[in-house]
Amino acid sequence: MDIGYISSARKQFAYYKLLGEKTFAQLSDEELFWQHNAGTNSVATIVKHLWGNMRSRWTDFLTSDGEKPWRDREAEFDSDVRTREAMLAQWDEGWACLFGALEPLTDADLGRIIHIRNEGHTVLEAINRQLAHYPYHVGQIVHIGKLLRGEHWNSLSIPRGKSQDFNAEKFSKPKHRGHFTDGVLTHAHTIPLLQEELRAAHEGLWMLVNRLDALKAAVAAPGKWSALQHMVHIHLGVKAMATFLALPKELITEKFGRMERPSMDMDTLIRKYTERLAQGVVPPDRFIPPVVNAEDRAAFIAEGREQLHVLIEALNSWGEADLDTYMCPHPAMGPLTTREMVMFTVLHARHHTRSIARITT
Repeated sequence: MDIGYISSARKQFAYYKLLGEKTFAQLSDEELFWQHNAGTNSVATIVKHLWGNMRSRWTDFLTSDGEKPWRDREAEFDSDVRTREAMLAQWDEGWACLFGALEPLTDADLGRIIHIRNEGHTVLEAINRQLAHYPYHVGQIVHIGKLLRGEHWNSLSIPRGKSQDFNAEKFSKPKHRGHFTDGVLTHAHTIPLLQEELRAAHEGLWMLVNRLDALKAAVAAPGKWSALQHMVHIHLGVKAMATFLALPKELITEKFGRMERPSMDMDTLIRKYTERLAQGVVPPDRFIPPVVNAEDRAAFIAEGREQLHVLIEALNSWGEADLDTYMCPHPAMGPLTTREMVMFTVLHARHHTRSIARITT
């Protein structure tokens, strides 16, 4: 088990991100924009503030001040986000910026000095500052969700009346090294949460691509893909996943078979994907994107949105047990459960969003 500080911080950030997403999944579109009164913030406005803060704090984390000159903090509290898709795009872009900044760090970096509004912080202090700030706002989001859902709220922690059962299960095991998020993050990806994460990951991708000027969007380095080609590559994967989910389950069993193991959690899936990338991965021809012109950007994004809608709707015909039962082979990752393959569709979009950010910065 990795017991370093950076690893622990990643898990804690992921835990609070998950609490937010589990709340979004329980709220209607209208409830995301509900305000108790004019002096309070809606869920969507809190997300907008987190997005602005995350982009500012974690962009060029080690080399520039955490309060960027382009940040407009006051505007983060304007209630001008109108759709769930726009809110989720901000949510995922902010977290992608955070996790992208943490990815290359090791515990050896913790003593380095960075600045926020010209105040020096060690990297450790800067991470701790955000580990207090973001859960504070996620707690607000969860509180709003509980107020709105009332007796229909699905608890995100130990349900009332279940504390003794929870403790009995924990104390039935011998003392061991663990992290409080381990069980929670392992069993997190239910169908509603997968649908929410699919929306957020892809809206984040499209928001980034939409912001690029025509040259950065369409021009590629020799032997590399352009930003638009990265996006279309993701769309091809989404279309393939949607097609698979629409197959009769008898045909899936006949062609691919069933899995005889539990589904991996997202952390394990990410590690496996990272290992495969390090070994070198060449996608099959059917997933290699054509050259895309900048003037076709809007049409390709619209097509991608439609393909994602089909995928998300197809998930509604699947049960939770089915996702862990049926095999869905991946050309690089090998045999996966269907749940793992949908999870991969999320992480794949996030990975290529980071790639686009890297090649266009």
